[in-house]
Amino acid sequence: MTVQEAPARPRWLRELFVPTHWSFLLGPVAVVSFVVLLLTGVVLTFFYQPSTELVEYDGSAALYAGRDLPAAFASVVAIEEDVPGGLLLRRVHRAASYLFVAALLLHALRVLLAGAFRGRRFVNYLVGLVLLALALALGWTGQNLVYDVVTGSSVRIGYTIAGSIPYVGTELADLVFAGPDVDDVVARLFWLHVLLLPVAFMLGLAAHLWLVVRHRHTVLPRRRDTGGRWLVAVPTGVGLRSRAALLTALVCALVVLAATLVPFGDVTHIGPFLPGVAGNDMYPDWYLFPMEGAILLLPAVDVTVLGATITNPLLGGVLLPVLLGGAALLYPLLEGLFRRRSPAEQDLSEHPFHAPVRVAFVTLLVTVTVLLSLGAASDVLAQVIGAPVATVIRVLRGSLVVAPPVLAVLAFWYARRRSRQQPA
Repeated sequence: MTVQEAPARPRWLRELFVPTHWSFLLGPVAVVSFVVLLLTGVVLTFFYQPSTELVEYDGSAALYAGRDLPAAFASVVAIEEDVPGGLLLRRVHRAASYLFVAALLLHALRVLLAGAFRGRRFVNYLVGLVLLALALALGWTGQNLVYDVVTGSSVRIGYTIAGSIPYVGTELADLVFAGPDVDDVVARLFWLHVLLLPVAFMLGLAAHLWLVVRHRHTVLPRRRDTGGRWLVAVPTGVGLRSRAALLTALVCALVVLAATLVPFGDVTHIGPFLPGVAGNDMYPDWYLFPMEGAILLLPAVDVTVLGATITNPLLGGVLLPVLLGGAALLYPLLEGLFRRRSPAEQDLSEHPFHAPVRVAFVTLLVTVTVLLSLGAASDVLAQVIGAPVATVIRVLRGSLVVAPPVLAVLAFWYARRRSRQQPA
């Protein structure tokens, strides 16, 4: 009787080391969430109609019985009310989108704080920033396909922001939004959401994962009890597949549980978009709050420089996001000029306390983003604290100038103090 030997694993898999710290699971969580989005999105596409033509609703929702509704909104209501499991499917799709973007944002923060962008990994860091931008675009286009009350304000704001770009704004706005008429934009956003953006994201994700395998994953350093040797990770093995399966099951269970308990994306009682009708209590998804808050908090200007008109939508919707994204892009290059590390050290995830300047930079970015997000909900804050909206806006504007540098300095001081207590 002979014993059959197990097939040899590929060389790249034998040489791959997988970190075991929980913070390294943020990327895989985002990947699993994206797969859930793809699967649920494919099913929803069979029932969705990317049209704003008015049709008579004949479904089981009593609120809209016999009414003329935009075909896009009517199809979404039909999914929720008449398709078996349709309401749960829509909720799972929306909940997975929230988890997807949140995991990507936290993953980007981990990469920044741990210095996982150093050396040969800088190219992959750039790919990750592109993936984050594509994820935000996917979320925005998907939100507006519903064609509910939020869509009108969201698309018009987007058209105004695109049109504010000097020299090419009008042409760019017409290319993306098919003109200023909201009725013409749904079909174009549909193909962006279900085809172009997902394909671009999958190609970028494939490149990102290939670079991770090629360059190997950064790992957290650990010292052994004896010998003083670095123990940085564990090699892949049979346990890798079981851990991946467990993570997939947990993420799917979390999304389904959240979709069951929270009415993510339900539109039956929100109502369709009607020209000239928009409520002040309508807000975009949470990850778009910073852009809306920037438009609200930054001053209203109308200045012409070199033939280009600088307006508030340009400042808040274009220049400030580009400034924040450019800072995240340029910081690794600047750090590489002043903090040189050996190739071996670049393979290790650095403890944030050992890089006080990096901690201060991330604190600055996070503080600005949080304050801008609060600006988007300034009217809600005013109701909660019982203060006038104008007062809340003035306080947030002042905080936007003072708080980021102050908190960055405090973060630098604290990280430097902790680094002295915990030497590398």
